[in-house]
Amino acid sequence: MNSSASQTYLKTRVNIFATQLFTDNRILELLDMPLEELSGTFGLTGIIESPLSPQKLNHALEQSLLHSLMSDLSVLLRPLDGTSRVLLIYWSRKFALFNLKTLIRCKLNELSLDEISSYLHHLPDIIRLPHEKLLQAENILEMLHLLEHGPYQSIARQARQVYEEKNEPFSLDAAIDRSYFQGMVKYSNSQIDRGELKELIGMLTDRQNLLWLLRYRFMYQLSSSETYYLLVPFGKYLDRNRLMELVNLDSFQSVLEKLPPKLSRIVSGTTNAMQARQRLDFSLSREMRRLIRFSPSPATRALAYLVARDTDLKRLNALLQGKLLGLDSELVHEALIPPALQEAA
Repeated sequence: MNSSASQTYLKTRVNIFATQLFTDNRILELLDMPLEELSGTFGLTGIIESPLSPQKLNHALEQSLLHSLMSDLSVLLRPLDGTSRVLLIYWSRKFALFNLKTLIRCKLNELSLDEISSYLHHLPDIIRLPHEKLLQAENILEMLHLLEHGPYQSIARQARQVYEEKNEPFSLDAAIDRSYFQGMVKYSNSQIDRGELKELIGMLTDRQNLLWLLRYRFMYQLSSSETYYLLVPFGKYLDRNRLMELVNLDSFQSVLEKLPPKLSRIVSGTTNAMQARQRLDFSLSREMRRLIRFSPSPATRALAYLVARDTDLKRLNALLQGKLLGLDSELVHEALIPPALQEAA
């Protein structure tokens, strides 16, 4: 497939896939559905009706929804080669890193191999970690060392160095996250149409930096310098100087007040990191749909779709969990469509 045909194919597939993204009205329709109808709509009836424990049921739902996303990824990768293909694969490695963090937590808690395996998600070979080798590692340092020869080498090396120095799980977890986003920035800079991709990845980085900052400073009570060290100063709105200013503020609300106007409008009125995350995720999904419609870059459209679809599937899972637990529909509604950001679909 030549370059022109590849781009046409990719644009067409993204446009088709994008029709399944959730509008506000679609979320309201799903919210009103009984659990049986909702699960049937998305082919999840077999899982919902299975005699699983709540924990295993949640894992099975997550796995099914993740499989759907990975199927879309596989289709979008077909026409791609070079750096655009590498970038989409790199983005999807975040799911393998979730597995790595699970392996680390299970190893720290000395769980058996069978117990560890039951917590892991099944992923395509293209991003899958060598679980068998990692499960046989004697300790976390050996586990990370095994990953230093392959596509996860940069993340594993930085994580190992941090763990050798700090020897505690929080710093290790934060190092994995930070290194992953640094890699995203690096790959976006290598693209031919990097202006479009830098905007997208800048928005992803802004979202993550703000959530990290609020969590590290005001939940974990880290110092300004400790917090700044764990951030990635390459966002669209939150650059190095802005982040330095924000980490030195002494309250949640003062940070919100000093944000650039675009971000401030999104999180205005929130009082905790969870509310801020709901607002940021909802706004990010809208920005991704805008890029899908208007970006001239096929690779940007493809990545924007994957980000938006990932967010939608998480919202669907939250909706399913809310119905399974019998939560008040108004609470679920506010979590899925924050009142301050509602608009006509």
